[in-house]
Amino acid sequence: MVWIFGKVSNQKAIEKTRGRLSAELIALRLFKDDLRVFFGIQYQILVWTLKYLRYSLFPMLVLMLPTMLILIELNLHYGNRPLRVGEETLVKVKLREPAALAGGVEISLQAPDNLKIETQAVRIEELREVCWRVRGAAPGRFDLKVSDGKLAVTKRVAVGGPLEGVSSVRTGENWGNNSALSGRITIRVNLPSPRSKSRYPALDIPVLGKRVNWLVLFLVLSLAFGYAFKGLLGVQI
Repeated sequence: MVWIFGKVSNQKAIEKTRGRLSAELIALRLFKDDLRVFFGIQYQILVWTLKYLRYSLFPMLVLMLPTMLILIELNLHYGNRPLRVGEETLVKVKLREPAALAGGVEISLQAPDNLKIETQAVRIEELREVCWRVRGAAPGRFDLKVSDGKLAVTKRVAVGGPLEGVSSVRTGENWGNNSALSGRITIRVNLPSPRSKSRYPALDIPVLGKRVNWLVLFLVLSLAFGYAFKGLLGVQI
């Protein structure tokens, strides 16, 4: 990204602007006792800062698209983590048709031994949802199976093991007109805490004794490496 920034930006103008800003900042320290000169320098700093932003705006817009695509792809792999062994979570099945629950159709959940189903199904007709509390029992990659007695829909679930991309939602269409699962069904794996919107638990990386979100760590390291290599690449930022 630093290399691309150098190719699409006006490097001479940025170098001149940075040099002028550095000179104005030095003057600010030299003339701090003369208020008239001091405020004049403050004005010049504002002017040259706006010029610097103008020269940086276009390359930033160019870099925005690939950066967003990279962040989206990384978030698929590092935004969430698999459930840990012994960790509780909720499995929610959301039905498209309100009549599916009101009609008394039994929606069942089946899981292998890797995932222990700890509660009976809780039916919430107003939200068109059926929920179960489950707990990770052993590491593995396996399929949950939701059935209404006529049709079964599966959802891949991960418990323990190495870090990998995990999907929280399974959406299907046209499952069959004679089934309670007809239309569109979404199986969501959510944390039980009502404050959390994470479907799988969010991935926090331990750094210096604290747990840091992957995106914060990624941005900090990106800035550090960018400034470390800009001189080697001959790029003014």
